[in-house]
Amino acid sequence: MTRARKQLLVTFVFGAIVGVVGMYVSTPSYLHRHWDSGQFQARLLQRFSSKLKLTPEQRTQVATILEAKRQKIDALRADIQPKFEEIRTSIAADIRKLLTPEQEQKFDVMQAEGEARRRQRQGGHREEG
Repeated sequence: MTRARKQLLVTFVFGAIVGVVGMYVSTPSYLHRHWDSGQFQARLLQRFSSKLKLTPEQRTQVATILEAKRQKIDALRADIQPKFEEIRTSIAADIRKLLTPEQEQKFDVMQAEGEARRRQRQGGHREEG
């Protein structure tokens, strides 16, 4: 493999990692924080109530459904999180094999910075496993 192709591959893979991690960091943690805090469910319930003109009984039933599904989402997240981390670690290890020692040092810094941003955005709302 030529040096240019290796650089292109590293750039592409790194871009893919950044994209996946960015999506992971922004959307799921945002939804996780708001879903777990009850804000998201409360807003959904309010929206359903006003737009659909729910009766008090229907409102209670919808609230029960939202809570039951929240528990399923939490269970799914607990199952997926370790698998996601395993893939993320594997990607970093595979990229590391392509790098020069100087690039590895920069890569380590980039990963540490990304991890710090991820933890800051999560704000301690996500359990670490």
